[in-house]
Amino acid sequence: MQKIVALCLGMILSSFSIIYAQQPAHGPAGNGSLYGKLVDAKTNSPIEYASVALLRAADSSVATGMLSKPNGDFNFPEVAYGKYIVKVNFIGYETVYKTISLTGKNNNVDIGNIKISPNVRSLAGVEVVGDKPTFQMAIDKRVFNVDKNISSVGGTATDVLKQVPSVNVDIDGNVSVRNGSPTIFVDGRPTTLTLDQIPADAIASVEVVTNPSAKYDAEGVSGILNIVLKKNRKAGINGQINGGLSTLGGGNAGMDLNIRREKFNVSLSYNLRSRQGKARSNLFRKNIGADTTTYLDQHNEGENGRRFQFGRVGFDWFMDNRNTFSISQGIMAGDFKDNSDLKLFDLNEAQQQIRYGTGIDNENHNFRNYSTQIGYKHTFAKQGHELTADFNYNYATSEDNSDYSLQYYSMAHQPIDSPNIPQERYGRGHGNTTYITGQIDYVNPLTEHSKIEAGLRTTTRKFNNLLNTNGKDFSTGDFVLDSSLSNDYHYSETINAAYLSYAGTVGNFGYQGGLRAEQSFYDGEMRSINKNSYKIDYPISLFPSVYLSQKFKGDHELQLNYSRRVRRPWFRDLLPNLEYTAQSANRGNPALRPEFTNSFELSYLKDFNRKHNVLVSLYFRNTEKAITDFYTDTTITINGVTQKVVLSYPVNADTRNAYGAEFTVRNQILKGWDITSNFNLAQTKINASNLQNSLSNQGFIWFGKINSNTKLPWNSTLQITGNYESKQILPQGERAAQYSADIALRKEFLKKRNLVVSLALNDIFNTDRNLTYTTTEFSEQERYRKRATRELRLNVSYRFGKMDTQLFKRKNNKKEEQQDNQQEY
Repeated sequence: MQKIVALCLGMILSSFSIIYAQQPAHGPAGNGSLYGKLVDAKTNSPIEYASVALLRAADSSVATGMLSKPNGDFNFPEVAYGKYIVKVNFIGYETVYKTISLTGKNNNVDIGNIKISPNVRSLAGVEVVGDKPTFQMAIDKRVFNVDKNISSVGGTATDVLKQVPSVNVDIDGNVSVRNGSPTIFVDGRPTTLTLDQIPADAIASVEVVTNPSAKYDAEGVSGILNIVLKKNRKAGINGQINGGLSTLGGGNAGMDLNIRREKFNVSLSYNLRSRQGKARSNLFRKNIGADTTTYLDQHNEGENGRRFQFGRVGFDWFMDNRNTFSISQGIMAGDFKDNSDLKLFDLNEAQQQIRYGTGIDNENHNFRNYSTQIGYKHTFAKQGHELTADFNYNYATSEDNSDYSLQYYSMAHQPIDSPNIPQERYGRGHGNTTYITGQIDYVNPLTEHSKIEAGLRTTTRKFNNLLNTNGKDFSTGDFVLDSSLSNDYHYSETINAAYLSYAGTVGNFGYQGGLRAEQSFYDGEMRSINKNSYKIDYPISLFPSVYLSQKFKGDHELQLNYSRRVRRPWFRDLLPNLEYTAQSANRGNPALRPEFTNSFELSYLKDFNRKHNVLVSLYFRNTEKAITDFYTDTTITINGVTQKVVLSYPVNADTRNAYGAEFTVRNQILKGWDITSNFNLAQTKINASNLQNSLSNQGFIWFGKINSNTKLPWNSTLQITGNYESKQILPQGERAAQYSADIALRKEFLKKRNLVVSLALNDIFNTDRNLTYTTTEFSEQERYRKRATRELRLNVSYRFGKMDTQLFKRKNNKKEEQQDNQQEY
């Protein structure tokens, strides 16, 4: 720990020393260097790819020249002493000339920021329209542009990820990539938010990184999904308002406002979303006893409600052209309601009903989340040379209420008090979570063909949860505390990390090697009646990564990479809290340990005339101490009564091996019509013999996803998506195949197309559901769950504003003129 802190301090001090000593190195005798930066005179934004020529003052002959870099920088490192004229020329802007002199005493000249003004005459009547594709592929990352996705408008991040190639989402919002669990980031950082808590209208893009380098967190067996939120920094005053309705009840509304003036930018956003829907589930279980076999048939019918609010305010201060300070504050709120009527039947060996039970199983939950982000970025004169630092603070509170009752009856509808006495209980609880992240990243291109990256990071999470469950004692009529279903749980974790990587190219061959070091500390304590505690300190673990790539003529590239990954137990995986409903129970496992994965990937990318893109990836993952769910037959005591249940909890299996192939193809069939197809084939084997003799399972799985976008006449777009996922292999069973399809239509109105109406139908055939089969030593279980997924959404959005910072200047000039006139009189 002390070494990491010392490394942090050393890196910070060295970084600041670099900032204050950023002048270029002196050239040889008789030569000097000059450098500067091009910026727009109105917006102060950098001008890239502008022509910068260095002319000899004596005869205006050209000495040298270059194009400005993406951040506006230009430099001439080896220039003979003398007088020169710097000529800046760029289409749509006025030509600028600067005279400079290089001498022995003044051999390193910083020309500073050269402001160039738009040539109004040359720009008059010209309209440039850029159109990003829905899905962009690179050898190491894929980017899904949400603005182009119609089906998710008015939904949540869950709806967005369902449309992203390579990504699967089940009805509970669980996300997988290549049949593995990824780490989900928001703006490149961890978050306390769940996918359902992030509105789709606040998302700009989703980045899919299947085999991240050492720069990224080692967390996540199958890579990282980075949800990038919208950030508006356009000049002037502009924004958007939107609203929509859903056939499931409720709707959505939101607004975005951005104000940019010279060095300052202020952004405001707010989104509201509410949904109602039916839900049902069915559990059919065969209980195998020593001398008899019985059956349980359980049904839940009810409804769920969701209400989310998402607000965010951001401030950017462009201190100068190389330093930016940003701060933002987010406030999120959510209210959930899951109420269901419970009915179950006990059956004999001939599957004849012998008694039944009825009751309720209601849960209500709400949360409030407050997130603060502070960031600083410094760009050096050298292209790609930068230092960034940021601090994130998340604080969330929650309240949980539950009500449960169950009464058994004979088939003649007479109440039964024995052997299963009536059950009635209620739970009341609350909790809070604090999540703090601090990070520093430094990038330095050592030469034109090599760069070094380094960074430090620390994260701390604290979670407190109190739940009191009171059960009714029918002999007295009083409610008493049920310790088996109550808890007072406190959990904390700290993860420190440092990374270093080096990348270079030799011709068309590229290489990158990196090493990430992480150490973690866990501390959990159960303070309720069933006291329990644990403390786990993991030593420093090393996570290497290697990337090799070869570019060929004809726009195609081959890459081979390796990385070591980890999946740490989430705090709910460790929470020993017992949840019980009608002979089924689940809990966390404090003894759970992280799983480690060695991931290999070979990828090939080919571009055909920028109309057809093919990405093929072969991958292999070997996981040790694989985390998976385990089912066992046991007895628990509820309200003083012993009951036989099937208990599930997470465990560490021996190994899990997966190898497969993924194909992603993007085709522009016709002008205005493109189709992106994604197919994944994999073989998975889970070995859990450490849990039970000869316990293992294996099988072949595959899934596919197709996204079709067609531009229609009258400024309209049609989008059709579909996905299919074959059965999934579990240690003690399997999950049945699942599939769904969506369709959406978008129409743009008005001259500037700033009024947009979209109509989307999700899960057209109402097929999205969850069906699992589980087998234990004494039971066979089939569980079916279905939520309201077929939904028709109508959304309207309107963009407004004018990108003109001169609005402010004109207002100020008018005020000055009025003041001058008043003084004259």
